[in-house]
Amino acid sequence: MADEEDELPETELSYDQKKEIAKWFLLNAPAGEINYVAKDLKAVLDDEEVYNEAAMEAFPVYNKSHMIFLEMPNRAGDVIVSSYSEITENEYLDPRTAQVAIVDHVKQICTKVRPADDEELPSSYIEEFR
Repeated sequence: MADEEDELPETELSYDQKKEIAKWFLLNAPAGEINYVAKDLKAVLDDEEVYNEAAMEAFPVYNKSHMIFLEMPNRAGDVIVSSYSEITENEYLDPRTAQVAIVDHVKQICTKVRPADDEELPSSYIEEFR
């Protein structure tokens, strides 16, 4: 009888609670292990909508904080995904090749490459130090 009193009633987590917990697990994945964590998390959650929203929010932060590098299409080079090379949410500059890589954060691939505009390139003053 004491065991029955000690048990807490089961409560269902809200959508936002599930999403925040999923994001926490993704953001705290060890370096290079986020895809394994994501696969297991997807199976545990068993809710595609919660997983997709958490992944869309967590992967860009994780990729930038771990400064992952991705190969650009047509072997044009590699681009470092970091806050220093970020032009827009999904675009990152590779100053070596003067190209901008468009990145799919969740798949961790570079989908397209375009030439960098003059405004996006570092000034000649900065290039002297590079």
